[in-house]
Amino acid sequence: MNLSFSQNIDGKWILTKSADTYLVPKINLFEFKDGKLISYDFEKIHFTRSYKILDHKVFVDDKFFGNIEFINEKRFTLSNRNEKGGALVDFVKLEVTKTKLSISEIERLSFINSEYKFKVAFNVELEHPFFVEATNGKSSHKMQLHEIQQTYFIFDYQGGHLDTVIPIREITDEYIEIYGFSREEPYEMKLLRI
Repeated sequence: MNLSFSQNIDGKWILTKSADTYLVPKINLFEFKDGKLISYDFEKIHFTRSYKILDHKVFVDDKFFGNIEFINEKRFTLSNRNEKGGALVDFVKLEVTKTKLSISEIERLSFINSEYKFKVAFNVELEHPFFVEATNGKSSHKMQLHEIQQTYFIFDYQGGHLDTVIPIREITDEYIEIYGFSREEPYEMKLLRI
């Protein structure tokens, strides 16, 4: 099963992390293309290296990088753990966002998932004004919508700093579907229009 998925690794992927994982840079995107691995965030390329996959092992510039396990054709886990520590991270393949709405139409909409108490609204303060004022803006919480190469993203700002980037699978005037934001279930979430 892994071998057939590994043949389809070409494309752009976003790294997802657990809540207790600290990464620098915070936003990690990877493109697998023609035997090259390109690491970048939304502002710059961090490195370009050659890669290959042999027997569920990933080698970058001929050095062992980690073990790969495909969950499905759009998600895999990379582990480079050993007795000294290491990391366990998931990669989720980026998709072209499905929508018939313009960016300005989307930005006027708000969505919520009641089960997880998660709200998406763009260019407005999501935290209660009392807490924002009491913490001199450190508790501020805002979201912005960005389109990058036909994929729409939620840029989630906490305290004025970019904290998380969440890809969007589909947006209609009734719901928004997001994915690639967590290593834990649910891997994707639908939020209904408020």
